[in-house]
Amino acid sequence: MTSASLHPGRGEPLWELRRICKSFPGVRANNDISLRLHAGEIHGLLGENGCGKSTLIKILSGVNQPDSGEIRHRGRVVTLNGPTAARSEGVATVFQEFSLIPQLTVAENIFMGRHPTRAGGLLVDWKAMAAAAHHILEQLAIDIDPQVRVADLSVAEQQLVEIAKALSQEAELLILDEPTTALGQEEIAILHGLLRSIRGRGVSILYISHRLDEVVELVDTVTILKDGCVASRSGETRLAVDDIVSCMIGGGVREHYPKEHNATDQVVLEVRGIRTSERVRDASFDLRRGEVLGLGGVIGSGRTEIARAVFGADRLTGGEVLLDGRPLRLRGPADAIRAGIALVPENRKYDGLFFNFFAGPNITMANIGGVLRGPFFDHGKEDDAATGYIRDLEITPLAAHKFVNLISGGNQQKVLIARWLFREARIVILDEPTQGIDVGAKLAVYRLINALTKAGKSVLLISSDHNELIAMSDRIAIVQHGRVTSVRPAAEVTHAHLVSASGTVHSLHPTTGPAVADLRRVA
Repeated sequence: MTSASLHPGRGEPLWELRRICKSFPGVRANNDISLRLHAGEIHGLLGENGCGKSTLIKILSGVNQPDSGEIRHRGRVVTLNGPTAARSEGVATVFQEFSLIPQLTVAENIFMGRHPTRAGGLLVDWKAMAAAAHHILEQLAIDIDPQVRVADLSVAEQQLVEIAKALSQEAELLILDEPTTALGQEEIAILHGLLRSIRGRGVSILYISHRLDEVVELVDTVTILKDGCVASRSGETRLAVDDIVSCMIGGGVREHYPKEHNATDQVVLEVRGIRTSERVRDASFDLRRGEVLGLGGVIGSGRTEIARAVFGADRLTGGEVLLDGRPLRLRGPADAIRAGIALVPENRKYDGLFFNFFAGPNITMANIGGVLRGPFFDHGKEDDAATGYIRDLEITPLAAHKFVNLISGGNQQKVLIARWLFREARIVILDEPTQGIDVGAKLAVYRLINALTKAGKSVLLISSDHNELIAMSDRIAIVQHGRVTSVRPAAEVTHAHLVSASGTVHSLHPTTGPAVADLRRVA
């Protein structure tokens, strides 16, 4: 059995939820949930999308109030009637959705609402704020300038700023909702080292993640939710992936990665020495019909930038892309789409989906011609297309008449894939396709990948989940500093190969004990 090195906290809980119930119109999100969180404990909160995890942590964070039940802090009943009240009780939360303001600096975001002041509180002390932010980032070993705008940071760097923002508070309870979604292996190792240090100082940590192998290595105990109820209380489920999956989805999973091998020898896409102004430096590889080619490496190695170049999102400054042996002129994504190349981006929420549309318009967006009747838009054809994909891809029926921001992450991902199926794309680039979605939704995406390759489509797969990348790829191209350093069969690739591309790509370095222990005193 794999578990964290420390045993769960003993004695009275630091925080306790008793028989919490919360309903929204037509949905009972939390149904009689009880949870005990001890000091010096990392407690995993697990379950599929829609099981009630997000509602529960919003209640603990003061965003939502329960319909019934009580919350106790150190044995005292408390009312968390807003985020400010929760923070005053020592609750710090890093939500899955970023709460950063892109146009403000890193320092301004870290101290949002808590700016240090001077002149009797009349003026913001910008110098002190920058120095404090620098110290926090230094303790986290994050090499980010506090004066840089958040909008100019990568997704991974923004996630680290979110964590720094939460940890800058005097927190007794730290809630992390999918904190590693946008992080690579090195950044995850740094974060986990930090969390273990914080746990050692008596902080209670509630940790939510769909990366189960990561969870069992970190947490002390787990509570599993299903359909708004507690399916397994702390200590009832062994800290092993198979046991957790079985409890989460109501049955065993015989294979986590149901890979089908449909690759042929026919080369459909050739990338020859491409360069861009965005990290890509002389990258070359080929992609075969029915193949899943993985791009392996760390965040910052250039994987996403290579995908964007092939999709025409970043202009080529050198090299060429050939489709069926003929050069492609990629002046922008429209050229790639016309050629049958599709991209499901890393950040589906901001780069892929139209939040104020239902599933239908999101699915047909890349192929408006497919829903025209003569020169006129045919809403009936769009509805029929959406209904078909919702049925075939097992997307929630609510997607037909709900904005896509109101459906789960797994359903959102399937809506994006449906868009390119409707477009009849031949080459599908999947950048972190299972990021932030649950076990059941991941299996659905894997089956979709199999269906694509069985139909003769080709897939370019980027994933920071090394197990997933190795299991679901036919071959893997190792990317380092914007170059493809080697291409080999997935069966011959190890975790060491994937992390060896780190070099000096990212300037994060682990920290240890004493330096991190000063963190709570910074603010």
